[in-house]
Amino acid sequence: MTSSSNTSQFRLTLLRISDVLTKENVQDLAFLCEDISQARRELITNARELFAVLQGHDLLSERKVNVLIDWLDELRLSEASKLLKDYRTRYQDEASVERCLDHEDQTMKYFCLSCLSKICPDCLYSAHNPKTNCEVIKISEISDQVSKHQQNLIQEIEAAETSSLSAKNFWKEKKNSLRKTRQDARAKIHEDFLILLEKAEKLKRDLTQEVDRKEVSDQKQLLEDIHEIQILDKELERLAKLKKNKTEKSSHDLQELIEGMKKMKSIRSQLDQQNENLKVKPVDLLYRKIPNDGTFCSMTVGMLLGSVSLRADQLLHIFDARQSSGGVLLICFDPKDSSKEYWRHLKKIDNHDDPVVMSNIDMYYDGKRHSLFAVGKAVFIVHPRLNGSLYDSVESVSSLVIDEVPEGSWISSITAHHPSNDPNDEFIISTSCDHSIREYNVSGSALRVIDTRDFVRSNAISRVAYCRNLFAIIGRSLDDVILIDSDGTVKHCGTLWLPSAKSAMLPINIIWTGDDWLVLYIREGVEKEWKVVEYAKTGNFVKVCDVGTSSNEVDVPLSVTRYQNTGHVTLANANVREFQY
Repeated sequence: MTSSSNTSQFRLTLLRISDVLTKENVQDLAFLCEDISQARRELITNARELFAVLQGHDLLSERKVNVLIDWLDELRLSEASKLLKDYRTRYQDEASVERCLDHEDQTMKYFCLSCLSKICPDCLYSAHNPKTNCEVIKISEISDQVSKHQQNLIQEIEAAETSSLSAKNFWKEKKNSLRKTRQDARAKIHEDFLILLEKAEKLKRDLTQEVDRKEVSDQKQLLEDIHEIQILDKELERLAKLKKNKTEKSSHDLQELIEGMKKMKSIRSQLDQQNENLKVKPVDLLYRKIPNDGTFCSMTVGMLLGSVSLRADQLLHIFDARQSSGGVLLICFDPKDSSKEYWRHLKKIDNHDDPVVMSNIDMYYDGKRHSLFAVGKAVFIVHPRLNGSLYDSVESVSSLVIDEVPEGSWISSITAHHPSNDPNDEFIISTSCDHSIREYNVSGSALRVIDTRDFVRSNAISRVAYCRNLFAIIGRSLDDVILIDSDGTVKHCGTLWLPSAKSAMLPINIIWTGDDWLVLYIREGVEKEWKVVEYAKTGNFVKVCDVGTSSNEVDVPLSVTRYQNTGHVTLANANVREFQY
């Protein structure tokens, strides 16, 4: 900003110029300005109006006079041009003096190391004093500070170079580890090929393709890792030049060095994070998309249990990986793009004998969605970490033992309560050797027991969904879904039948959506036809939402889940079918 006297001289110069310009001259000058619209040009009748418009478009000011001088020269208005050139020559030296933006009568004499800016004496006492924790030096002392920070930067560069070397070593180790993982996987493929003689050729082809796809993914990740290291190396080389260059030891040099130190610390942080990432040994998930022990599957290679929706773009697959990895594996991905994986988490499980069952409805409380699965007598609750609107990892997996499970039995089904309005931390289970449904909350408190012995014609309950006092129960090997009401006394109140009741299709999965029931049916046989059917709360048929046919054990449906009005059918090969209801 210029001084008030300079501003006055500028305005006086414009007044003198306006006196020598005719109306035609003003209109010609307005025509040369492309920023002025045609309608606005017609309203300009004198030089003062023209100057005001040019200032409004930031084309004319105390320090910006060259544009107007060029136009005046172009129109050969030499007298007006000379007045403006004299102003530029006379006051250019005064305008070049660096004055404080806040205190126009003061010049810059100090430099604030904390704010990285030049300041005047008034700024020193008002905004950059010890109370604001600002570190201030005289501009004349900048040369010493440049040397000091340059030495610090050199030390940071050397430390970052060490981190970069460490990252490259970890990268080499990870590359070798991945190569060994692929070799082990191919060996396992060959072993399975010999065991499964009847389907050996098809299984070998499918598994080999899976390994090749995984290898491409691994190589891509390795290239991304080394590319990131190379980018950081280039940045280190750029900053390292400051060790060799002779600086002018100006405030600009000091500011560049300070910014360089901040950048260097950021690079070191990234390299340290890169080291940690490369330290992580790969988890081989080779068998997550091959035949498994899901519904109607006969081959035992790895087991996908089903899925639960966390958000519209986040679906959680749950695998029984106790034989290969010693626990239950959770993989969160985008159902519209299975290659977009958000995170994975392995929960170690000591019980390797009892089956694993899961709830395909999550519990919503504490502002987050929590997934459920059970092994033997223990219920496990997955607590995800919510980052903004995205579940980006697992904070913890808590567990509680249900003592009421009869001796020699295990939890055969588990499901969460779908809250119509309020969050709810309740869930229900059934066991393998009685007809009771038991309700608990996440603290392990038993809430109620419902005896279904008089209504379920089966030795065990395989699936349950519920809405307050209304329960929909799938009995093992039964071709219908029983509805019971436990309000007051337990009574049979309906059945979810397919319209073609004699179709020999079995219900294998069910959920309550908050408004209605969704049931997954399948027909056994060579060609396994399946349907997702919607029913009203009372049991009345609404519509068939999705249909499909499975020709082998790889693509049979395992479970149905939903988020708002979008449903998902999870197949045994980990593919997902989406439908609207």
